[in-house]
Parts: sequence; structure tokens; C-alpha cells
Amino acid sequence: MKVSKYLLLRLALLLFLFPSFLAAQDEKQKLTGPVIKGIVEQFVSMHYAQKPLDDEMSAKIFKLYLNRLDPAHYYFLAADVNEFRKYETRIDDMLLRGKVKLALEIFERFKVRLSERLAMMEEFLAEDFNFSRDANWTLERDDLPYPETTEEARKIWRTKIKFDLLTLKLADTSIKDGKERLMKRVRGMWKDFSQYENDDVVSIFLNSMTAAYDPHSSYLAAQDLKNFDISIKLSLEGIGAVLRWEDGYTVVNSIVPGGAAARHGKLKADDRIIAVAQGEEAFESVIDMRLNNVVQLIRGKRGTKVGLQILRKTKKGFDTLKLVIVRDKIILKDGEARKQIFVHPSPEENKTAQETNRIGVIKLLSFYVDFNDRRKNPKNYKSSSRDVKKHLKEFVRENVDGVILDLRSNGGGGLDEAINMAGLFIGHNPVVIVRQSGGRRVTVHRSRERAVYDGPLLIMLNRYSASASEILAGAMHDYQRAILAGDTTTFGKGTVQNIFQLPEGYGALKVTIAQFYRVSGWSTQNRGVETSLVLPSLYNARDIGESTLDNALPWRSIDQVSYRVSGNLKKVLPKLKQLSENRIANSEFFQKVKEDVQEYLTTIKPLKYTSILKMQEDDLRRKTQRDQELESASEKADEDNSDDTEIEEEKKEIQRDEY
Repeated sequence: MKVSKYLLLRLALLLFLFPSFLAAQDEKQKLTGPVIKGIVEQFVSMHYAQKPLDDEMSAKIFKLYLNRLDPAHYYFLAADVNEFRKYETRIDDMLLRGKVKLALEIFERFKVRLSERLAMMEEFLAEDFNFSRDANWTLERDDLPYPETTEEARKIWRTKIKFDLLTLKLADTSIKDGKERLMKRVRGMWKDFSQYENDDVVSIFLNSMTAAYDPHSSYLAAQDLKNFDISIKLSLEGIGAVLRWEDGYTVVNSIVPGGAAARHGKLKADDRIIAVAQGEEAFESVIDMRLNNVVQLIRGKRGTKVGLQILRKTKKGFDTLKLVIVRDKIILKDGEARKQIFVHPSPEENKTAQETNRIGVIKLLSFYVDFNDRRKNPKNYKSSSRDVKKHLKEFVRENVDGVILDLRSNGGGGLDEAINMAGLFIGHNPVVIVRQSGGRRVTVHRSRERAVYDGPLLIMLNRYSASASEILAGAMHDYQRAILAGDTTTFGKGTVQNIFQLPEGYGALKVTIAQFYRVSGWSTQNRGVETSLVLPSLYNARDIGESTLDNALPWRSIDQVSYRVSGNLKKVLPKLKQLSENRIANSEFFQKVKEDVQEYLTTIKPLKYTSILKMQEDDLRRKTQRDQELESASEKADEDNSDDTEIEEEKKEIQRDEY
């Protein structure tokens, strides 16, 4: 979205708060006092809530920071927390002066406790655990008090290990392998935290401050900013390999199809990268280096060379190889809008009209856009609205009978993308109202796109459809342009964030600067967008959404804008609801979902703790039930294997979504 002159002025002031000498400082000491002071002041002044950084916010920051380090209260002792609590209402003053000594001291204490727990684990895993002896374990520990003594911490930690080990055992992992996996997990955690530099700790502290204002604002360190940029534009420059960290090694998890590494052909999954070289320079060892740092070494400008020294496991042992790959632009195809045409039998009452319906389905995981490409070439750039437009035009050429736009688990993306996409269905009409802090500015956004599809439209949603998804769905509902189907409502994120880049290398601030409203005047904040056709889903029973998040902004409404509905879906909704209810009633899948929901509500959701014996009893019951279901399915498969045509049809049905 466009940035107001007010915000541009604020951003300009922010740049002046970064002293010129900082550019010459050691990269490991970027977040110094003056920089932190500038970041804090500008964040507070730009945030939508316009709340002062005071003692109330200070107490929130204190709790959030501790919980980011130790959310389940496994590591800190009560004495540690009490020692630092005397500063609980002074953090606001510290941040406004750029002082973060307290954050660093708390982090050092956390590392001490983590090393102690690691030693405890090594001691406990040398023992034999008796799973016939019962013990209780609290499932949600975030509200429990911190252990008072080291002995109490030992008791908690030993019980935790026993339950973790039992969980692995019930998943058919041997006790020996289970112990190794648990040790690897905690050692990896220790190694990661032990490599944290001061800036990493300060970043956690600053994010505790932003989270005290709302759950969607954040401080993005330089590497986080790069990752955010990649996620929003679905492209990056590098070699095209997904990496993971394992036992001190950076391991190739997979190769991105079409990327530089795939075209090179020699880098393989499970290769261990032990050194990296830039161009013709000498190789630098990356063993025990943090994954983010290794990724930064491997990424680079398109057309430049990167050398990789790898360790590859073979039948004879380990081979060491050196590869040189030319970096290139990588398009992350998995996140792109995908389309497919499905052929469905017509309902019985419509059989006289035609035997089948051809339905075009578009699956959209995010509202992506490449901002850099859009600036350079506004007529040819990568974006979700452009891809969806192309798919819709193809559907029109194919003369489909209807379109399903699947926005399930689409967490949002670019605001402009949602507005433009709405225009593909309603043309140049108001889509969303954006209200900045204090009502200082209210803007009605219209789409710049012409409608390209005017046929029947259904939008699939769930509790994880958020932000830009809710803007589009809300507009389609208000204009009566589409039927909304899925979970009872969407996530409920009705706020707008802008990215304000700091000087090179210092990252950026992601700040909530506005709240958006539907053309009807209703906000999606906290409440989400309700669907007309509700389908059985476990998400409906779970605590999911904005209203469950700490410090979420409240719901509000404003006056609606002038708009004209483009359809009259209220006439057909009663009939559609009846058809949907009939389909649910006759579906084994949905009946099973209903049973799962009921089991969750009656036995799982109320459960505050479990026990060693209960876990084993539940596992035996589930395995017995699963064996019976598999036996029944096997018998049915034998009956269905009577001819090849039926087998092929079954394969097609498996590809379809039950929803």
C-alpha cells in the first residue's frame, strides 16, 4: 500500500538517528545504544495504537522476553526471575535510552540454566526408564510457576525426558534411537544459543517490545528481512537448495527444481556442506557455523560464483568434493497460484440440463508480489493477482461452469494484491477501507483491474485464512459476488503492516500502521469473515485466530461506503445450505471429522495433564482401531479391484479434496 507523507517524514527522521560513524563499525556491533534508541522511538511514534512506552508496557515486555527464552518454564529458576523482576517496570526507561544490559544478563543466565539442563539430560538418559510406573505430566506449562530449586528442576526435567522418550517409543522408535534423538535436540539447541551474538539477543528483546503492542509488529534483523522479502516475492538469488542444520553440519535437505543447483546437477540431497568460497577466493569452513550465517555465504547476486566443499556419504565411507555453482534467480514455484479443471457429475435435479459440470479450481497460498520487479518493469512482474488473472482467462476460454478460489491457510501478503484480485471479479469498485491511527486518514481503495470472470464463484476458507485473504473474501461477501465456504470464520487479522527499512545492514521495522475495514464498515479484526456454508472441521473446535493472541487490537466498525451489490446470493443460499447438509450427512469423511471434533471437545481440549499409563492405553486403543480400519479398507479394495477402469477412477478420486 502507499505510504503517507507523515510516515515518510518519520522514516526520514529515523535515518538521521543513525550516526554516520556506525557504517564503519564492526558488523558484530550494529545494535548499539544510539541505534536502539532510534528504533524504539520511531516504532512507538509510528504504531497504530499510539500508546506510550510506559510502566504497563514495560511489565508486558519483561514477561514476553522471558517467555521467548523459556516458554514452558523449564530452565529459569524462580530465584532468577525474582532477581530480575525488580527491573520489570524500568525496561521502558532503559529502551528509551538505548540500554539493553538487562536483556544480555538475562540471556547469559538462560544459557547457564540451559547448560545445566543439558548435563541433567546426559545423566538421566544413562538410566533405564520404567514405563510401567505411572507419573503425571502437565501439557500446558506456560502458566505454571518456575521451579523453586535445582532439585525441583531436576524432577521436572526427568519427568519431561520420560514423557518425550515414551512419545518416541509409541511412534515405533527404539529406546536407543529415542535417547540419541533427544540428546541431539538439546545439544543442537545449546549449540545454537551458544553462538548468539549480542545483536541476536537485542533482536529478541526488541521483538518482545513490538509484541507488547500487537502480535504482528516486529523488528526484522538483516537476515530476517531478506527471508521476508523472499517469502513475499517468491524468488531469491542463490543456488536453489533447501538447507537444514544437523549435528554442526549444514545439510542439503532438497534441491529446488529449475534452480542453479538443479541445472548444475552434482549437488545432492543429504550432502554436508563443510566449506564455502566466494568466486576464486579461498574456502571458509562452515562446520558448527549457524545455519543463517551459512545461508548468507551461499546466497549472492545472480551470475556470481560460489564454491561448495561437500562431504558425501557413500558405500565406502565419506567422499569430499568441491563444486562451483553460478548463482541465479530462483522462482519458488511451490508458492505460486495453481489451477486445475475438475469434472463433476451434475446434481440429480440438474441432470436434464447437462450431465457434468466443469469446475475451475485455483489454489492460492499467499498474495505474493515482487516489488523490485514491479518498480523496474510495471507491465511484466511476478505477482499473485497477475497469475490468478491468467488462470481466470484460461477458465473463460475453457468455458468452465464455475470457479473455486481456494484460500485455505493463505496467511495474506500484499494489500494491493488483494485489492487488484478483487477487481478481477467486481471491476473498478471499492474493495477496502484503510484507517490510520487516530482516524488521521481514512482511504477507500478501489481495484485498478477490470472484471475478467463473471460466472459462479465459491471461495474456500479456514481458520488460517488471514489478512489479505480476509480482505478479498470480505469484499466478495459484501458484494454478494461469491459464496464463502469452509470453517465458521477466518483468522481475524484486520490490521495493516508496513516495512520501514533501516540503513543497510540494520534490518527493518514491521509496524502496524492502520486497520482495514470492509466496504460494509465491518472490521475483520478479531472476528474474521464468517462463511455461509460451514463444513465440519477440527479447526472450528480449536482455539485459533487473532482473538487468541496476546495484545491483539480490538474489533471496531466504521460507517460503510457507497457500493452496489453485484448479485443476490441470498435467494440461493437456503437451497445451497440444504444441499451442503445432505452432502455432509452422506459423507463418511465428514462424519468421521464430526466424530474427531466431538472427541476433541470431550476428551482432549479439557485435558490439562496426561500420565505414563494413560498415554500407553490411548496408543493401544488407537492402534487397534487403525488395524480394524485398515482391514476393512483392504477388504473393500479387493472388491473394487474387479477391473482397471474402477482402479483408475479411484486414483482420480484420491487426488480430490473432500472439502
